[in-house]
Amino acid sequence: MNIIRRILSASLAVVSCLGCRSQSVEPPVGVMSDRKLGFGVTEGSVGYELAFASAKHAGIQFIELPQQWDEIETSPGKYESEFVSLANRVYPALDTAIVLSLNPIDTNALRIPEHQRDSPWESDERIDAFCRWVDWTLAQLPDATVQAIAIGNEVDGWFAEHPEELAGYIDFFSAVVDHIHGKHPSIPVGVKITFAGRTGELVSDFNKLELSADVCMLTYYPLDESFQVRPPSSIEADFAEMIVFAEGRPIHLLEAGFPSGSACGSSLDIQAQFVDAMFAAWDKHVEALPVVNFVWTCDLSQAEVDTMTKYYGVELPAFAEYLGTLGLRTRDGNPKPAWSRVRDHVASRVK
Repeated sequence: MNIIRRILSASLAVVSCLGCRSQSVEPPVGVMSDRKLGFGVTEGSVGYELAFASAKHAGIQFIELPQQWDEIETSPGKYESEFVSLANRVYPALDTAIVLSLNPIDTNALRIPEHQRDSPWESDERIDAFCRWVDWTLAQLPDATVQAIAIGNEVDGWFAEHPEELAGYIDFFSAVVDHIHGKHPSIPVGVKITFAGRTGELVSDFNKLELSADVCMLTYYPLDESFQVRPPSSIEADFAEMIVFAEGRPIHLLEAGFPSGSACGSSLDIQAQFVDAMFAAWDKHVEALPVVNFVWTCDLSQAEVDTMTKYYGVELPAFAEYLGTLGLRTRDGNPKPAWSRVRDHVASRVK
């Protein structure tokens, strides 16, 4: 059972427990009105209801709901997922919007159903099949506020190894965006790309890809190629670079995180400095960059880290440390300095 599946399975408990157990979490700090704040809510050992309650009391406004195409469409036109309808029951009751990530690609993994593997990206067959899945998914969310839709997660991970497929994906993405605009014109659509990938060798191709996008969707972890942290002082320059290549599109940082582990050259104090630098840069560029989603609320267990390192196929010790110490709180729910900084920054910006 992966992290998202466990999180969503536990979510029903939130509605009944959020109020009755609120005494176990810090008091609410309020909600910022000039920007959108999200958290990647991981439950740690405290359980999802308390983890989400802590996020709610820290000002969360949206949560990302990732869905992998090959997990949902098990045969042509047959969809099996209780999680979307579950989200429709849970998050509207908690006044929490959803960013829907519908993934034919998840980083370096292709998430195409087996019966679609032989059709190219630009084919009517694949495009129509994906659009039918989009329609089915949105039909399960009649009560939810869908803040945005991402078509693919960190797709640069796949195209770095398969650049010959990128031209076809550009056509695929454009057709899917047109389809969503035709039925849901108020929902912005984009594609998630890592900041490193967006500024790398395929930058001109990603410029073409985003011509069809309403928003520039990025994931942002200030690390070098060996998973050593870059100084938080680099964030302001990174934001300025994002604004240049976004070319006027609103920037949604749908993942923003910074490990606290020493194997990544970090510490609890440096992670807290990252939060301070993020809010300082966000204040300066809030009109261009209205959305930030901090990852994660709690550190992962060793078993969860092992599962993810196997999925991504990266065996560097620093990579495991990066995954395992991204939490703003420890696995048992104790706040790291970074978590306290987030709460303080939100509280000072509530109007």
